[in-house]
Amino acid sequence: MGAYARASGVCARGCLDSAGPWTMSRALRPPLPPLCFFLLLLAAAGARAGGYEVCVFGVPVQTCPTVQPNMLNVHLLPHTHDDVGWLKTVDQYFYGIKNDIQHAGVQYILDSVISALLADPTRRFIYVEIAFFSRWWHQQTNATQEVVRDLVRQGRLEFANGGWVMNDEAAT
Repeated sequence: MGAYARASGVCARGCLDSAGPWTMSRALRPPLPPLCFFLLLLAAAGARAGGYEVCVFGVPVQTCPTVQPNMLNVHLLPHTHDDVGWLKTVDQYFYGIKNDIQHAGVQYILDSVISALLADPTRRFIYVEIAFFSRWWHQQTNATQEVVRDLVRQGRLEFANGGWVMNDEAAT
């Protein structure tokens, strides 16, 4: 039978599928909460693209500068793609060890991003790999953590994906 029900309306795993013939079995349908979350993310992205106000923790966030009509408007989004364990171990990437393999010290990226955001209120940054951010976060003082919370509230520091690693690693 495969993944689909036959015309009888009985699923491949033996469950009765009330939705009718040729529907996916219940075992293969995505769980409702993750699907709803995904749809919410799509709606938020559409709202941003349409110029609607986006709020973070109930506070309106200016998502981009005013668009200039009749001009090419380019939006550069600085973000990370720090591989978690690709050529080096997580510790080697985080602390910048074994730079003969690859020159990378993720803790310094986070330190410099926070400093740059504080130095220029027009800057924004997107961070992706929560595996590294979590390690960095737990090494920070309460004062630094509060500064980071403020940057997030202002919409100047964002987290994309919400995964431990970048999607290409999480999906393989």
